[in-house]
Amino acid sequence: MALFDSSHVIDGLEAADQDAVFEALAQKAVELGVTSDASAVVADLRAREGEASTGFGNGIAIPHAKSPNVTAPSIVFARLGAGVEWNALDGEPVDTVINILVPKDGSNTHLQLLAKLARNLVHKDFVAKLKQDSIEDVCALIQGVVG
Repeated sequence: MALFDSSHVIDGLEAADQDAVFEALAQKAVELGVTSDASAVVADLRAREGEASTGFGNGIAIPHAKSPNVTAPSIVFARLGAGVEWNALDGEPVDTVINILVPKDGSNTHLQLLAKLARNLVHKDFVAKLKQDSIEDVCALIQGVVG
C-alpha cells in the first residue's frame, strides 16, 4: 500500500461543510483499503479537530488522525469545488485538504508527515501548485515532500 499516489486524490470535491469533507476523506480511505469503518474515521477526524483547528491558512487544511481504525499510513489529497468554513488560523475558508491517517500505533509517523508538509506550506509557490497544477504534478509534489 502506497503512502500516497494518484489513487489517493479527490479532485473537485463538492462539500457543503467540514463534516462532508471528512466523510469524503473517510470514504476514500475505505476505497484505498486503509480502513473498513468510514464513520469511525470521521469520528477520529472530528475528535482531532475539536482539539484545535487543522486549518493551516491560505485555504489549506491538514486534518489528521492516529486511529485504531486505520491499518496503514495514508495521505488523501482533496481539492474542493468551493471553500468551506474550517475555523482556520487566518479565518479564511478551506479549498485544499491534505488528510493524514495513521494507525494508532503509528508512533510519530503522523507528526513527521505533518512537519514535512507544514514546512512546505509556508511557501507561496508550493501552495499555488497544490491549488492549480495538474493532479499528476500535485502527486509528484506531495510525493517529493513525504517520499
